Amino acid sequence: MIHCPHCAAPAQPDWQFCEECGKQLGELIAAEPTMRFSPGDEGVLDLGAVAGVTDIGLRRPRNEDAVAVGTQGPVLAAVICDGVATSAHSETAAGLGVSEGLRALLDACAKGEPPGSATATGLIAAASAVAALGTPGDRNPPCCTYVSALFHEGSVVIGWVGDSPAYWIGPAGAHRLTVDDSAAGRLIAEGVSPDDPRFATPMAHALERWLGADAGPVTPKVHRFVPDSSGLVVICSDGLSQYLDAKVVAPVDHLSTPSTAVRLLLGRALGAGGGDNISVAALACPATEEDA
Repeated sequence: MIHCPHCAAPAQPDWQFCEECGKQLGELIAAEPTMRFSPGDEGVLDLGAVAGVTDIGLRRPRNEDAVAVGTQGPVLAAVICDGVATSAHSETAAGLGVSEGLRALLDACAKGEPPGSATATGLIAAASAVAALGTPGDRNPPCCTYVSALFHEGSVVIGWVGDSPAYWIGPAGAHRLTVDDSAAGRLIAEGVSPDDPRFATPMAHALERWLGADAGPVTPKVHRFVPDSSGLVVICSDGLSQYLDAKVVAPVDHLSTPSTAVRLLLGRALGAGGGDNISVAALACPATEEDA
């Protein structure tokens, strides 16, 4: 028994069409996934409709970010993990998080899991793998944040833990799709003024959720978004988001190719100071026929 990749209804392997929604089966199941991983500074990972890049930045001794991009038939996906700088071997956590997360996400898509469920499956697989790098009793186990983006049949699904965000870049500019797992993140989502004194409290920007042996049970946050125009979904580490959120750097044109978009955004983050490791991935999301 398999499940329809469009509506998740049960189906038989030899069926050509789903008896529930009528759409063609096998497109995702038969396709071999294509994946590119970059736990270090290895240039742009370019799969055409999805691309990613990571860079050490200008002020860090090593890169503790990692990025992965992939496709499974018509599905586009990307994962970014940002190693928690105060944890040991955070670059190991980030590299393992993106590889396990992307593999599990695309495998779930191939098995017919709905996009939201596949997103959660990928995140939980990443969380389990990173947690296994240490034990709950460790004082400083490897840890990282996590964000993924998936695009299929006109809809975007974002999954995250921590403060690595996702944005929609459309004709009107950049719009944040995620809320950081911190007190400051919630204040920003509520539209609180940046000069509010609560932002200056010692724990305002402290992470409340992460991946690692000391993270406890991880519950994925999943957000589905249906664009009403062509554009880009961008996920990144805070080496870019700190500048995007403060409007220090401008978003790219929404019709840019993903490889152009990630190169430009990386360059702009470096030009703004490059104070942290910088990772960014972009997925091209064309308008549906109804919206075109």
